[in-house]
Amino acid sequence: MKNLFIDSNIWLSLYHFTNDDLAQFSKLKDMVNKSIRLFVPQQVYDEITRNREVKLKDALKSFDIKTFRFPAFCKGYSEFETVRIAYNSFMNQVNAWKKTIDTDIETHRLPADETITQIFETVELIPCQDYIDKAYMRYRIGNPPGKDNKYGDAINWECLLANVPNGEDLYFISADKDYCSDLTDERIKDFLRLEWRSVKGSEIHYYKNLVPFLTENISDIKLEAEAEKQNLIDQLSNSGSFQRTHATIAMLKMFSGWTEDQIEELCTIAEDNTQVSWILKDPDVFEFYSNILSEKNLENLPDSATKRIFEELYYSDSQDEQIDAEANMADTLEEYFNH
Repeated sequence: MKNLFIDSNIWLSLYHFTNDDLAQFSKLKDMVNKSIRLFVPQQVYDEITRNREVKLKDALKSFDIKTFRFPAFCKGYSEFETVRIAYNSFMNQVNAWKKTIDTDIETHRLPADETITQIFETVELIPCQDYIDKAYMRYRIGNPPGKDNKYGDAINWECLLANVPNGEDLYFISADKDYCSDLTDERIKDFLRLEWRSVKGSEIHYYKNLVPFLTENISDIKLEAEAEKQNLIDQLSNSGSFQRTHATIAMLKMFSGWTEDQIEELCTIAEDNTQVSWILKDPDVFEFYSNILSEKNLENLPDSATKRIFEELYYSDSQDEQIDAEANMADTLEEYFNH
């Protein structure tokens, strides 16, 4: 699992102008807590909250379309009426769209808000109170990062030094010049790189935005995710208790993109391991298997564990409901005739 830190300026760029779009952050969302361990200091969260309106206000200035009047001489052209109608229609659509956007800004329901919220809901914010004094001291003696009597970046840095496990690399994404080398903006400052190596015994990998991080690492991340999925499948196969089955299912539900072989293996486990088969109708287990089989068509399935579990999930339920209905009807009739 890769350790990842994303600075507040990258998150805030979603409210402004950026090379990173929401699709890239959606990819990230699917990886958090699976192949990526995301570190979010409280300081980062607070900076996003404080500066959201500032970024939106600045972005909206560029989004403002000034109305214009058609000079009198334009009206003599045959194209005038077509252009006037098209322009008025366009402006009406833009104004209606902006009203929707204004409402979403006020209610914090912009797509950017929802994406950030969905990601942050999956991680635990790291309290920063214990690192304020250290951050202030490093800023006062001139050690990076920090500028203009502000040491929020130093708080984040001290927080990461204290919380990222020793011996594990950190992938660091920030567009803040306080972090990048004075020689090239493609590398983190030497002081910070050497400090990290000395304190943590590992390397720090610096990126200016999310896209190159995903481009360089997504293949490795997918391989790590597949390895983790297989490890969980093995755990489910070897589960020796209902409690262990429920715990493993909870972790399996965090993944998606199951291959045909993986689905068949999971269904074979549901047949062969009684610690799974006996609780197949429990809500969490039922939901997991229903999800991985949701795109299957029974008629197209060969004789396999996948087909048999599919039938057990969907058709045995119908039969059970019919039996229950018939039993209820019999009870009702018996009660009627007894009276």
